[in-house]
Amino acid sequence: MGAFTSELTITHLSGNAKYGWRLWRLAEPLIYEVGGRGSGRVILVTKDFVTDGPSIPRWLWWILPVWGSYGRAGVIHDYLCRQIAVNDPHPEAPTRADADRIFFEAMELLNVGWVQRYALYLGARIGAWLRVR
Repeated sequence: MGAFTSELTITHLSGNAKYGWRLWRLAEPLIYEVGGRGSGRVILVTKDFVTDGPSIPRWLWWILPVWGSYGRAGVIHDYLCRQIAVNDPHPEAPTRADADRIFFEAMELLNVGWVQRYALYLGARIGAWLRVR
């Protein structure tokens, strides 16, 4: 199982007309090691990366808030998906399915309950499927 080797430190970006309060900038790098600490399989999200956090539809916010115990996993997933979108995928996540798998693994590491974990993972998979269509 993976390992986070840093904490999530973010600052809010205000004044964005499209996303309003939903944009955040990493104040410090976020580091995740796929396969466990010392595996050498590192995902580094650099300082100043801008994220909207886990992408949760507004109608689900009452049961799955945008920022929860899965926040770090959501930022890793957001970064991996952004890299895929700009045709520069991370070696650990060359496909969206790989990014979603890492998201699931990271949520498990963060002790996200199985109902939330599967709901978020399935939401990510459905989102990927809808983007392809």
